Amino acid sequence: MKNKDKLMYVSAAVLATGSVAGAKTTTVKAAEVKQANVNANSKLDLNKAEKQATAQDKTAQGQIKQDTVSVQKTQDQLKQDQAAKTQAEAAKTEAQNTLPAKEEAVNTAQTKLDKAKQDLTQVQTENKDLHAQYDTTAENAVHTAQDAEKKLDQKVNDLTEQVQTAQNKQTDLLGGRQSAEGDVKTNTETLNGVNEQLNKAQAEATQAQKHFDEVQKDYAPIQNEYNAKKSNAEKAANDLKQNETDLAKTVNDTQGQLNNANNDLANAKNDLSQSQAKLNDVQKQSNDVNGKLTSAIAKRDQAKSALDSQSENQTKIVITPEFNKAFHKWNDNHDPNYVQWTPENNAEMVKELGALSKQEREMNHFEHNAKDKEHKIDMIHLTYEERLEANKFGVNLVNQIRTQMGKKPVKLTVGSLKYANDVAKYYEADHPADDFSNGAVDGSYVGHDYKAINKALVENGVKPGMGGGAGYYSSYYGSDLDGHYRSFIIENMDDLKHEIYNAVTRWMFNYEQGEWEHASSVVSMNLDDNTNYKNHNEEDPTYFGFAMMANAPHEESGAISGDLGINLETIVDNTIPGNPLSHPIDYSKFNVKDVIPTDTDNSQAGQVYAAAQNEVNTLQSQKNSLDGQIKSLNDHITQSQNRVNDLTKTINDLSTKLANAKTEQATVQGQISQVSKHVDELKAAQPNLVQARDNTAKDLSDFQQAHATVLNDYNNAKSQLEQANNKLQSATKAKDDAEKVLNQNKSKLANINQELDAVKAQLADLTTKLSDAKSSQTSAKANLEKAQADYDNYVNTHKDLIDSIAKSDKELAAKKEAVRVAQVAYDKASQEYEAAKKEADKLANKVKDLDQSITKSQETIKSLTNRIASNTQIIENNKQVHAQAAKLAARKAFDAQINKALDNVAYGTKTISKHTAMAATVKPAVSTKNTKHALPQTGANDKLSLFAALAGLSLSSIGLGSLVSDKKRRRN
Repeated sequence: MKNKDKLMYVSAAVLATGSVAGAKTTTVKAAEVKQANVNANSKLDLNKAEKQATAQDKTAQGQIKQDTVSVQKTQDQLKQDQAAKTQAEAAKTEAQNTLPAKEEAVNTAQTKLDKAKQDLTQVQTENKDLHAQYDTTAENAVHTAQDAEKKLDQKVNDLTEQVQTAQNKQTDLLGGRQSAEGDVKTNTETLNGVNEQLNKAQAEATQAQKHFDEVQKDYAPIQNEYNAKKSNAEKAANDLKQNETDLAKTVNDTQGQLNNANNDLANAKNDLSQSQAKLNDVQKQSNDVNGKLTSAIAKRDQAKSALDSQSENQTKIVITPEFNKAFHKWNDNHDPNYVQWTPENNAEMVKELGALSKQEREMNHFEHNAKDKEHKIDMIHLTYEERLEANKFGVNLVNQIRTQMGKKPVKLTVGSLKYANDVAKYYEADHPADDFSNGAVDGSYVGHDYKAINKALVENGVKPGMGGGAGYYSSYYGSDLDGHYRSFIIENMDDLKHEIYNAVTRWMFNYEQGEWEHASSVVSMNLDDNTNYKNHNEEDPTYFGFAMMANAPHEESGAISGDLGINLETIVDNTIPGNPLSHPIDYSKFNVKDVIPTDTDNSQAGQVYAAAQNEVNTLQSQKNSLDGQIKSLNDHITQSQNRVNDLTKTINDLSTKLANAKTEQATVQGQISQVSKHVDELKAAQPNLVQARDNTAKDLSDFQQAHATVLNDYNNAKSQLEQANNKLQSATKAKDDAEKVLNQNKSKLANINQELDAVKAQLADLTTKLSDAKSSQTSAKANLEKAQADYDNYVNTHKDLIDSIAKSDKELAAKKEAVRVAQVAYDKASQEYEAAKKEADKLANKVKDLDQSITKSQETIKSLTNRIASNTQIIENNKQVHAQAAKLAARKAFDAQINKALDNVAYGTKTISKHTAMAATVKPAVSTKNTKHALPQTGANDKLSLFAALAGLSLSSIGLGSLVSDKKRRRN
């Protein structure tokens, strides 16, 4: 039966019930209203319970997830502690087993030491007794005589040397005295001659002064008048000439400065105009680039959105613009903002890239994959297909980074995959049970195993160290970058991809070590640049592959962990045609034709995004360059405007100064005009002036002839006086110099005589002392000879005793050495015993600590497991609440459907009448076949109230279920 027919049937049933059961309607209605209130309250309680259950589920699930991780970590720690305990107990047992032997060694050494000390004591006693029998009087007398002779020999030598020194000094002083006496005699004679010359010069100067004074009386009146007139005339002429010169110079200099300032102003204005025009042009270019950049950014963002939408479920590595810009700045020598690394700016680079790398690392996270977790792998025996899948994943990550940083995606080919797999194979062969980071097996270098790498290169058609040919680089990931990884922990493909993800992100964002050389290899920049040497817009063919290697558990780690290594192997074909140093790749061995897709290699969205990003990078560089030009031009315009203002002020100042100078010049010109007029007047009186000049000249000539004798006498007397004074001055200076030299030599002679007297007295004293010392020396030699003879006699008469003492001394030295050797052996045995005991105690304490840690971990696991079980039970209990809520929601939906049908009956009277008539006509015929659900018939004119319809809702719902069920049975 169709839903529409069901609703019509129910409608008819409700209408039929309305008239016949009129009395019951009220009862039913009241009961249903009461039940409806109960149901409503139940629904509210159920809704509240479901919300509480949902909140409890969320909290419980979060706690379960957290506790599960904690249980796993605690179980890992428990395993480590149990393994460490086993190892520590074994070491403790081994250390304790060595203690008895080491203790026995200490006792043996102690016994030997005691015996050696006992022997030494006995020999020392015997030696002491022998030395007591030996009389040292004669031997001491020899030593005393030898010391006395030695001291007297030294004293005689010292005195002899002192006498010789004094004699030498006396000889030098006698020679110096003779020379000084000669100098004093010569200086005295010189002074006497100088005094004679001085006396003569004084007499001549006195006579010349007397003669000059007499002549001066007659000459002074004439000379004073002449000098005054001449001085006044010369001064007036010089003042006028200097004034005219200064005035002309001032006018000329000011005009020159004004001309220069005007020229500078014109140049500055022209420069300002040109700079403004250039600024307008650059501003126009900047506006154009800004528009293109805005469009390109929008285009890039659209491409990025399209690319992201195609890889929503894909593990991603996102590069922020800030990191991208900073990385290019420090590693891309083609970037306009590139900064060359130096030791001096290393701290600046580490600070900038380190902070950004930390943010990038924290922002990017690996997305686990349930399907990959089901794919179990054996790291020691990876299949080709597993290595292929891991390589596709790794190269895809690399290309995500390269695309965002404006570099072309690299290719994973059959050849690059084989090369990477070969590197892994030879690494594992060189390091079957040690860390891969140990490098060369012969210990020649650590880090990369170039022996394995070079072997793989040769087998794949690439020559190691090929110079101008293809480049190859290798980036390692393992214990040197991210702690010690245990290869046996990697159980599935998800684990392996996670490690590859960690490797790539740590290469790119290695802020811990402040190192980005590996990152440069990932994006082919800096030393690993793959830019074509001819066309910098192109990149040389680049092929990548991931080498993944693992080895068996190591003995040094208690045979509980092996090593994992991940290398990024890169090949760049940058062969330079025609270069004899180039060695091209042998592509018959290195297959690059068969390119392996890596999910995004063939994605048109990825290519569009890469092109858009490159366009943004290019336009951004252009924008930065134009912004720099605009700033530079604005600064230049400001400087030019300031210079124009300064020059304008200078011109105004100079113009004022020039105007003042010209005014002064005009005044002078007026004076000159007056003088010229006066000259014209004087020209009229020229004959009289000439006659007067001639008369004055004649009078002057007559005057000079009349006083010629006085003038000549004056000049001669003045000259003689000057010569006499100069001679007197020279003679006085010569006298002063001669007296000074004489006094110096006299003082020198007196000092020499004083020193000579002291040396004579010293020499007499030293001679006496030397004579006494030699006498004492002779006596000392005689005493020594007697003492030596007595000693020789004693030795001859006591030879046996002396031999016994010598033998005893030798034996005593041997016993002392034996004690020393025994003491060293005892100390060594004691130290070894104490060290072994300390190590055993240390291991015992370690076992105790590990027991406590194991107990704590077990209690933690038990507590967490109980809490997981408790939270699991909460979720299980809440399932009933959710089931009831689901049933209520289904019932609510079904009731809503019935209510909608009844609403159509209540508010569509005419339509309902038609349906009712049809139902009254059709349905009885149906019900006669089965009267189980037959309803009493009513008249067609009975009205159905809306309340009755609502009250019949529950009945209709129940009836519908029965009718539909019965209808199904009839159909069957």
